Amino acid sequence: MYRNTERKQFTAYDFITPFGGHLKEDNRWVVIANSIDWNIVDDVYEKHFADSRYGNIAYPSRMAFGALYIQRKLGFTDRALVDEITENFYFQFFIGMHEYSSEPPFDASTLVYFRKRLTNAEMQEINERMFLSKAGDDSDHRHDDPPKDGDSSSDEEGTDHTGSVNSGTVIIDASCAPADIAYPTDLELCDKARTWLEVIVDHLYASYGGLNNSGKKPRTYREKARYRFLNLNKRRKKSGNKVRRELNYQLNCIERDLRYIDAYEAAWGLDALLPIEADRLHTIRTFAVQQREMWKSRIHRIEDRIVSLSQPWVRPIVRGKSKSPVEFGAKISISVVNGYSFLDQFSFDAYNEGSGEQVKGVLEQYHRRFGCYPERVLADKIYRSRENRKYCRELGIHMSGPRLGKPGKEEAEEVRQELREIGERNEVEGKFGTGKRKFGLNLIMGKLKETTQCMVSMDLFIVNIERSIRQDVLLSILQFRDLWISSQRKGSFCIGYITI
Repeated sequence: MYRNTERKQFTAYDFITPFGGHLKEDNRWVVIANSIDWNIVDDVYEKHFADSRYGNIAYPSRMAFGALYIQRKLGFTDRALVDEITENFYFQFFIGMHEYSSEPPFDASTLVYFRKRLTNAEMQEINERMFLSKAGDDSDHRHDDPPKDGDSSSDEEGTDHTGSVNSGTVIIDASCAPADIAYPTDLELCDKARTWLEVIVDHLYASYGGLNNSGKKPRTYREKARYRFLNLNKRRKKSGNKVRRELNYQLNCIERDLRYIDAYEAAWGLDALLPIEADRLHTIRTFAVQQREMWKSRIHRIEDRIVSLSQPWVRPIVRGKSKSPVEFGAKISISVVNGYSFLDQFSFDAYNEGSGEQVKGVLEQYHRRFGCYPERVLADKIYRSRENRKYCRELGIHMSGPRLGKPGKEEAEEVRQELREIGERNEVEGKFGTGKRKFGLNLIMGKLKETTQCMVSMDLFIVNIERSIRQDVLLSILQFRDLWISSQRKGSFCIGYITI
């Protein structure tokens, strides 16, 4: 059950403190709270409770969204976040509380439900509804103007196939949001899988007894298997033959334990297992098949390879960087318009961002958001294929970079233009850098698939809200400057009711 919160955004003066004072209006958390349209958050959040009429009243949308905002911005754990909110006036105001309370507003485990309710799609809806107008508030965006006579032709520069005028510039790029997992090796993963199976066998034996009415516990040889693993894993130098031999032994132990579990399942079922044990067992079955196939074929790559037993949806993402050529996490693609970032694709599977479908998807997303196609697309070299260039040319879109083929007479001008566009394209790199350096995008701590998506989307929202605040401050300074210049020409300057 959900109850709509008040539609009026209360100010810092409405917050009741125990000492009778007031919160400062220039405090950063007050400024951020005033910059967020909480009505939009409430409209999106309450969709989860459209058919719910019974049960306890859910926490307000501002409390859920505000708590996750603080967590991603400052990097708190769930428990630390609850403690910080309990001790901080401004945090309590930010999450929508009207007066200070020394009691925790919610339990740390509740944050998991907050992240599940604010899914990737809903975070994107909030992000777009709040910042699309600002991203389109640019002299380059003229999609609201009616097309001029003769602009309906697809052959003319600056028009798309629908006849609408192209407007604006979009900068696109992709990156990886690494998950919080240990660097995976086949031998260590096999050791973890074997350990989990031993725990499951112990649980089944405690629940049903021995197999075949023998009363004896199935032998897993765990001490010998653990000793062999540590004896090899602690060595600095490991030969390929020794690793392969030990890997085969660990796989044999895993397959033997799986046969024990299959026998228990045939005799009594697996209802005694805990949910986490059942999920882990399902993952290990797939993992064992993959590892045995790679061992037989003498390869280290396989489709949908499992690199983490706790997060089986994580896949290796080859980025080609010198420091970390392979990363393990989600691959994200964003587009930057007028300084604001929007998530175009989120996937745990690797994909070629320069493929025709990817570029087409980005342009269609831009058309959905702004009502027209962009005038320019700034992207890396991987995006500038012949297929993508042809597609952009048909829509009247200029794609950055020099023309393919032999350089012409205007080579110097093309080089200068490319250098200018490279400078503009660096903005999207800055967005990734800010998110990874300040807001935890470089290491996603979520343990669930849904919560990981929520964290990534929240990081982009924080980047946008800070961009919006800086833009508002700059606009205020420019307005003050214009007012000062105008007053100097007239010989007076007004501040409030005082004329100087």
